[in-house]
Amino acid sequence: MQTLSRRMFLRISGGLAGTALLAACAPVASTGETGSSEAAAPATAKATLLLWDGFGEEGAIADEMVVAFQEANPDIEVMREAQDTENMRNVIRTALDAGAGPDVMYYDTGPGFAGVLARAGLLMELDDAYPQYGWDKRIQPIAKDRTTFDGKTYGIGNAIEAVGVFYNKRIYEENGLSEPKTHDDFLANCETLKNAGLIPVALGNLDKWPAMHTFSVFAGNTAGRDKLAQAISAEQSWDDDDIVAAMQLGLVDMVDAGYYNSDVNAVNYDDANLLFYSGQAAMDITGTWMIGGYTNTDNMADPVGFFFYPSIAGKAAAPPAGLGSGYFVSKKTANPEAALRFLDFLFSEGNAARWMEGMSIIPPIQVDASKYNISDLLRFTLEQLSQNASTMGYNIDVLTPDNFNTTMFDGFQEVIGKTRTPAEQAIALEKAMQEAKEAGKVMDITG
Repeated sequence: MQTLSRRMFLRISGGLAGTALLAACAPVASTGETGSSEAAAPATAKATLLLWDGFGEEGAIADEMVVAFQEANPDIEVMREAQDTENMRNVIRTALDAGAGPDVMYYDTGPGFAGVLARAGLLMELDDAYPQYGWDKRIQPIAKDRTTFDGKTYGIGNAIEAVGVFYNKRIYEENGLSEPKTHDDFLANCETLKNAGLIPVALGNLDKWPAMHTFSVFAGNTAGRDKLAQAISAEQSWDDDDIVAAMQLGLVDMVDAGYYNSDVNAVNYDDANLLFYSGQAAMDITGTWMIGGYTNTDNMADPVGFFFYPSIAGKAAAPPAGLGSGYFVSKKTANPEAALRFLDFLFSEGNAARWMEGMSIIPPIQVDASKYNISDLLRFTLEQLSQNASTMGYNIDVLTPDNFNTTMFDGFQEVIGKTRTPAEQAIALEKAMQEAKEAGKVMDITG
């Protein structure tokens, strides 16, 4: 977004690179930092892996992990290339199909993203790797579940994320505001901020997906966790009053009230974040992938707070949560065992500090936050995710099929632009979901 994971929109050069070299690499068991319990079998040449990810500011830590892996595994060379998120989405399928893409990629989880690649036969199945490397005991179940399609597992999900409201503590204090307990309290805060000449909430939807996060927040609180899970699983219609209400509140009423910046559909995600960084906007409804940016004093001088969007009309809040991106292996890689050893190393206990302290990413392994030197904001978020795990809702687009996401992204721009009503969009969403169901592309998350 992003951002870390799929939502990073830092423009970084990247490109296609050459193919990997063949090498004999024996399967090994995990021992954490080194990723193996014994020396690898002698190789006639180094196994070379091409890695694509989207890390920008955090790229130095990503490079550090690559170097550490190579020092522990001298028979493997990893060539890391940072990719712009949108560029990777546009070229990844063609590149993998041609055998000219990455051996290992950090890509969006969910049926509309990695699921498309898996069903096209472009990703390596990892079901045997989970018990072989002990991932079945080390990796949290959600990280496997969200990279499993049609009963087969293809990756390791990373970056446990939640979507909520980040706010500028200085601005809140100067305007006598406190964290809202209800939706009405939130609107009252917005009105106070607007009257003070500030943008209450930054929102840029030129990239189309940001409005989906806003919708996920409101839908979790109007429809509730269970109904939303049923709708994602095509067991409940999207043409529903609670779904329509979520769009009306978040994408119509808030726009009409002037609680977002002007020209929402003409502002991109990066520029919306800049409004928050600069203090022009008091709040930003986005994901925990932004914690690293918001706690970097080079980006933002003011302290930042965070709360989950409060109850709407007395209903239980169900804040969106899930996984951002995950690591996947090309089915055409010439060095599958080397790729698996690299994944094993990335999610060893020894790398938890790099993920959390260096990148502000919550990895999919059990961690004790008290052991790490992390920001108060990240520590608070970890605690909130732990305390509210059983009531968290869903970040919708990582769980829904690609045709549904296209309808959602395009349609929300139209709703914001007043060329489609929330009721019309709800009908379109249901039609798209039924088409996906008929094509066997729906993920059942009700179990």
